[in-house]
Amino acid sequence: MGTFTGSDFTAEPHPRQLSKRGWILLGVTGLIFVVIYWLVVAFYSAEGGSSFENTADTATSGIEINFEPIGLTPDTSIASFRLVMSSSDAAISDANGRAVDNIRVTVLGPDGSQEIRIPQGSTFGRAEVVLGVSGEPAKYPLDSYSGLYFVNADFYDRQSGGANESKGEIPISLDSSGAINGWDSLLTQASTGSSTVILGAEFNRAFSTKLFALVLLALATIVSSLALFISILVLTNRRKVESALLAWTGSLLFALPILRSYLPGAPPIGAAIDIYVFLWTVVMAFISVFFIAVSWVGQRGAELEAVHIQEEASTHAT
Repeated sequence: MGTFTGSDFTAEPHPRQLSKRGWILLGVTGLIFVVIYWLVVAFYSAEGGSSFENTADTATSGIEINFEPIGLTPDTSIASFRLVMSSSDAAISDANGRAVDNIRVTVLGPDGSQEIRIPQGSTFGRAEVVLGVSGEPAKYPLDSYSGLYFVNADFYDRQSGGANESKGEIPISLDSSGAINGWDSLLTQASTGSSTVILGAEFNRAFSTKLFALVLLALATIVSSLALFISILVLTNRRKVESALLAWTGSLLFALPILRSYLPGAPPIGAAIDIYVFLWTVVMAFISVFFIAVSWVGQRGAELEAVHIQEEASTHAT
């Protein structure tokens, strides 16, 4: 089949049968595609979603709390959780599932504490808390976030002055279900030796999010490099400049920023992907436009000069 020059690319392309080498290349390409497709689907099916690990002794009585992650905002370093509370302990809830006394659930995080109060006679329900996490959004799409929280519960009495006086701690046990779209979360429970429970939370971007972002980054790099390569061929007068080529490279300057906005959960401008990838793709696109514009001016000027010389020669000949 030859190389990519010479007779393979004639001035007048014509249909012809695929050679043996062509069939082999086509088969190898198809096999590679099948393997890559299988790997992507396998990793996608193995995404963790939300998982829970318990390294502490589970309380046999007290309050059961399902810690469900429902949201993560990397820009502000906060995570949202839904707490679904229940109890089957007769010393805490009656036959109708109502609190037999005033109950207070406290969640302490790195950015402060939040209290959930269940007044006497009220049913156990659910509540949402917003807690801080630590991580580096600039590492997108390989960024991860974590948080460490202390959870406890107690009975309390409301004093006449408005203060709440604790009357005794309540054992608690934690569980977790649900997941945040686009994130793999892991919640781990540990004990402190008292009724307070330590809850660790870790969040990593899902495989599909990482894959989609990295593929778009690779596409932006390849297209920009291709445009720069073609513009160099044109600038060095190895290829003829065409108006469509100028339009294509010019459109890259507008397409690349739009492509970045398609990244799932795209971070603000200034992330590592901008410094290492997108900044240089835009620079390469601009250089390509500049080279092709200069080449167009030069080649068109040479054509006009040749026409002018030919006209003068015809005039002198007559």
